[in-house]
Amino acid sequence: MTDLDLFAWGSGWGDELARGLLITLEVALAAYVLGALIGLAAATAELSGPRPLRWLAKAYGLVFRSVPELLIIFLFYYGGALVLRWALKPLGVGRFDLSPFVAGTAALSLILGAYAAQVFRGALLAVPRELVMAAEALGLKRWQVALKITLPLALRYAFGGLVNLWMVVIKTTPLLSAIGLQDFVRAADTAGQNSKRYFAFFLAVLAVYLAISAATLWAQRRYGERLFRHLGPAGGQRP
Repeated sequence: MTDLDLFAWGSGWGDELARGLLITLEVALAAYVLGALIGLAAATAELSGPRPLRWLAKAYGLVFRSVPELLIIFLFYYGGALVLRWALKPLGVGRFDLSPFVAGTAALSLILGAYAAQVFRGALLAVPRELVMAAEALGLKRWQVALKITLPLALRYAFGGLVNLWMVVIKTTPLLSAIGLQDFVRAADTAGQNSKRYFAFFLAVLAVYLAISAATLWAQRRYGERLFRHLGPAGGQRP
């Protein structure tokens, strides 16, 4: 069997690898969206929330940025199932197992949210205070200022950091194979174990990850130029 035959659909491992890649992208996208929302909420709480909420947001970021990602994934997978069993026990629910997909997505979301909070915090602080004061002087309410002035500008300032976080979450998803998720890397490993052609499969995985990175960088450059074209060369983008 040639290397190309290994990746054939049906007779080879092409369908298994495709399913693994789809699972990887699903987990990464779900964790990225949820993590970005958590990060925005944490950054807002840290900057303008009441004091207890500020402390809670800071403690959350400190813990999830300090603890190894794999440890958090294990705690969510094994500990999350125990918590849910305890919570559902009064309802008569017996054994309850948390799927690797759900536990992994939840863990990656909170990990990403801790880093996204710092990205959004810097972006929110970068919004010129004069614009906010001008909007308030025009009679806009606080929520209107946040939605029409602060958040749109902060998202522009956070664009580069958010793109980097997408790259990070894509590269972190293989850790979920440790709790049984059949992701892209796990599928390649399974194919390698059965065919003893590890190098061919992992080389294919390398090519796919590089393609995803290249597409991400292309999108960052293209849409980054649109976001900051009003700044000209001084904005860090080509005219």
